[in-house]
Amino acid sequence: MIKHFLTNSNNIDKDSYLWNMIGSMLNAFQSVIFLMILTRAVDLYEAGVFTIAYANANLFLNIGKYGVRNFQVSDARNQFNFQEYKISRYITVILMIIISILYTIYSSNVNNYEQEKSLTIIWMCLFKAVDALEDVYHGLYQRNDRLDVAGKCMTIRMVLTIIIFGVCLIFYKKLLPSLIVTTISTTIIYIILNSLCYSKFKVEFEVPDIKSVSNKQIINILKICFPLFLGLFLAFYIGNAPKYAIDSTLSSESQAIYGFIAMPVFVIGLLNSFIFNPVIAKMSIMWSDQNYNSFKKLLLKQILVIVAIIFICEIGAFILGIPVLSILYHTDLHGYKAELLILLLGGGFLAFSGLFVTILTIMRKQTTLAIGYIIVSLMALIMSPIFVKKYEIMGAAVLYLVLMIILCVIFAIPMILILKKHSK
Repeated sequence: MIKHFLTNSNNIDKDSYLWNMIGSMLNAFQSVIFLMILTRAVDLYEAGVFTIAYANANLFLNIGKYGVRNFQVSDARNQFNFQEYKISRYITVILMIIISILYTIYSSNVNNYEQEKSLTIIWMCLFKAVDALEDVYHGLYQRNDRLDVAGKCMTIRMVLTIIIFGVCLIFYKKLLPSLIVTTISTTIIYIILNSLCYSKFKVEFEVPDIKSVSNKQIINILKICFPLFLGLFLAFYIGNAPKYAIDSTLSSESQAIYGFIAMPVFVIGLLNSFIFNPVIAKMSIMWSDQNYNSFKKLLLKQILVIVAIIFICEIGAFILGIPVLSILYHTDLHGYKAELLILLLGGGFLAFSGLFVTILTIMRKQTTLAIGYIIVSLMALIMSPIFVKKYEIMGAAVLYLVLMIILCVIFAIPMILILKKHSK
C-alpha cells in the first residue's frame, strides 16, 4: 500500500506541486517545530545550542549535497548517468561528516564548548547527512518528471521525524539523547521509503547497471559542480554569518532570540520554491532549445511572485509577527519588531539571489557564482564581528540585509547581460 501511494498518481503535475509544497514546507519548518517543542520542554540555553547546531549542520549539508541537485535535474542531455551521480554523492557525504567533526573539535577548543554541546553539533550533522543522501534520489525522480514521488517521500519522513523528536524530547527532557534517537530513526525511514520507490522506477527511468559507471565521469561531476558547491557553501555561511558572530560574542540565550525572529525569513524562500522548483526542468529545456522568449517570460513571472510574497510577508509581520512568534516560542519577543522586518526584507533579497543562482546554473555559469560568493563571504567575515559586537541583535539583522542586497546585485548583473546577449 505504501509503495502504491508513493509511486502512483492520477495527475502527476498537480501532485508534484502539492507534495513538493507539503514536503518542502515541513522540511523548512522542521527547525521551527523543533524549537517550539524545545522552548516548552527545556530551557532557553538548550534552544540556543540547537540553533547554532542546526546552523552548522545546514552549513555542512552543502558539502554533502555539493550543489549537484539543480545540475542533475537540468541535465537535459544526460551528460552523466544516475549511478555516477549517486557514487559522487556518497563521496561528498563522507567528506561532510569528516569535515563537520573536525570543525566541531576546533570550535569546541576556540569557543570553550561543553562536551554535550559539541556532541549535539556532531549528531545534528549526522542527522542532516540523511537529507544529502536522499537528495540524489529525489533528483532522479524530479529529472524524470516525478517530483510527486520525491515530495511524498519527503513528507512522510519529515512527519515521522518531527513526531519522534517531539516524543523523545518530552520523554528524555534533554536535547542530545532525543537527537540521537531521531537521527537513527530518520535513517531507517529514509532507507525504507527510497528502497520502495527506487525498486519500481529503476527500470522505468532506465537506470544503468553499476558496471557502466565511469570513475572519470564521477570526477567530472565533482569538478564541474565544485563552483556550485563552493557558491552554495559560502552562501549559507553568508546567510548565517550573524549567528556565528553571535555564537562567538553573545550568549546562547541571544542566539535563541535571534533564531526565533529570523525564522520567518525562510518563509519567503519556501513560498518561492513551491512555485519555482517544479519548472526548473522546463526552463532548462527552454534554454537548451534556445527558446529565450518563453524563458524570459517564466523568469519575469517568478520575479513578480517574489515581489508579491515580500509585500505580503512584510505586512503580515508588521501586524502579527511579534505576537505570533512570542506565542510560538513561549518567549517574550516584544521590542524586536524592527529587527524582524529588516530580516524579512533580507529574506526577500535572499529569494531573488536564489532565483538568479538557479538561472545562472541553467546557463552553466558556475564560475560566476563562485566568484560572487567569495567576494561577499569575505565581506561577511570582516563585517560580522563589527556589527554584532557593537549593535548586538539589531546589528545582526542589518548585517544580514546588507549582505543579501550585495549578493543579489552581484548575481543579477551577469544574468541580465547574458540574457541580453542571447536575445540579440
